[in-house]
Amino acid sequence: MNYRIMNKQVFEQAQVRSVSDVVFMEEELANGMKLAISKKDPTLTLFLVEIDGQKKFDVRWDDSSEIFNGWYSAWDNFLWCLSVVDTQSVQNQEG
Repeated sequence: MNYRIMNKQVFEQAQVRSVSDVVFMEEELANGMKLAISKKDPTLTLFLVEIDGQKKFDVRWDDSSEIFNGWYSAWDNFLWCLSVVDTQSVQNQEG
């Protein structure tokens, strides 16, 4: 596995049902709740965020951020980014 799960309970909940009932701590309201992070690039992270009272998923990488309403779209994007990180890592090792 090329990522680490940061909040297993919410990560698993997001896969099977709504996360609208997830309660954020004060810091998480401001920054989001980290759900998963790349092992090779710590700037690639999947967050659960609250925007205008609704829970959404935020895939952050370097200085970019993309918001998703649904788990599957966010997860697909996170996995795609992970594949790019893995490819770059292999190229850097060869080069």
